[in-house]
Amino acid sequence: MKIRNRILLFFAGSFPVVLGIALLAVYFSMAEYREEEFLQRLKEKTTTTLRLLIDVQKIDHALLRALDETTINNLYDEKILLFDADGKIIYASVDDTAVLFPLDLLQDLKEGTTEIFYREGEYDVYAHVLEKNGEKYYAIGKANDIYGKEKLRFLVWTLLGVFTVSVLLEALIALYLSRQISQPIVRLTNEVNNKSINNLTQVYVPATRDEIASLANGFNNMLGRVEQSYSYQKNLIHHVSHELKTPIAVLISNIERVLNEKDPQHWQESLEFQKNGLMQMSTVVTTLLDISKFETDPTHVFSESVRIDELIFSCIESLQAVYPNARFEVAIHKNVNDAGELSCPGNERMLHIAFINVLKNAIAYSDDERVTIEITTEENKLCIWVDNNGPTLSDKDQAGLFSYFFRGNNTIKKVGIGLGLVMVSKIVLLHHGTILYLITESNKNRFVISLPQS
Repeated sequence: MKIRNRILLFFAGSFPVVLGIALLAVYFSMAEYREEEFLQRLKEKTTTTLRLLIDVQKIDHALLRALDETTINNLYDEKILLFDADGKIIYASVDDTAVLFPLDLLQDLKEGTTEIFYREGEYDVYAHVLEKNGEKYYAIGKANDIYGKEKLRFLVWTLLGVFTVSVLLEALIALYLSRQISQPIVRLTNEVNNKSINNLTQVYVPATRDEIASLANGFNNMLGRVEQSYSYQKNLIHHVSHELKTPIAVLISNIERVLNEKDPQHWQESLEFQKNGLMQMSTVVTTLLDISKFETDPTHVFSESVRIDELIFSCIESLQAVYPNARFEVAIHKNVNDAGELSCPGNERMLHIAFINVLKNAIAYSDDERVTIEITTEENKLCIWVDNNGPTLSDKDQAGLFSYFFRGNNTIKKVGIGLGLVMVSKIVLLHHGTILYLITESNKNRFVISLPQS
């Protein structure tokens, strides 16, 4: 069932029930009040009649009946009977009308019941015990509350009118509200149904700050992640196919040439060439997979606090085994006052990969295989300067330095695949840091890596 219809059914079902209960409560409260008020007046009437009958010695029954007929009798159609302690009638308000009552009613009053009430057709009957001058009297009043019941009937029609008009207005309001609520949902649903892998543009977000806007924003965030993931997938496929196509073609050509060779010495050289080619292909695939993993799953980045100075020394130790002639100089700036300032939040393995690539790059493109590293701090950031002596990059090469498979003019006769600095920039970015390339002076290159401190 559509949300619009569910809203209509909810309001159409709940509002009349709640309103009906409220109006019934008003009616029954008014009916109870009418009954209590009328019985109180009937009680006061019988009490007043008894007081006049006993206290005013000169008044006779005829005069008392005349007072009854000219005051209250015309309003309430009252009939009053008064009895003494022996049950003998001492006053009847109407002589020509029989006032019927159960025989045991008077007996119940004599036995101790103080008051009795019941209905007899349209009449209310009220009997109670009176005491005057130390003697007991019994009074029975019978009356029809014509005006009170007429007011109650008027109240019923008024409440029915209020109920009908309110339900009609509520139905119109529910129809309007359901349309207003469902319209952005319908629009969002239509836009979502029109999305495809080639159309991942963001959906419309209402200007209101309600759940619909939150849903649209959440869906846009999901679309962004899907588009980013799809972009990573396309880039990975493109880069792998682009980078592996040439080595595979070379290897196939070399294998075909070896098949025609009869000299074992040539076989040895060919196998060595193929080994190097396969190792380069393995490096390309591994690097691309690492970059893709870092981009698509950054949730594990900030799992620990990493000491950058210790990490750099670990990287130097690893590189010394590969580049025994390389020389590293590490300095910590004097503005670092505490060892805790050398820590940053992140993933040690990823940062190790980043610094290994930066230092390896500094060695490979250095004239003297000498690398200078300085660690300093500024504005809650940890800055690492990596300097070397060697050919500097042109403005054009600097623009593409962190692009996939970029190879500058200074890479001629250098072994590489153009992915190392790409991976470094991805890792630094995931750690909310920055990496810059600077030319400090002639033949002086510097990489500046900034990371947030712990």
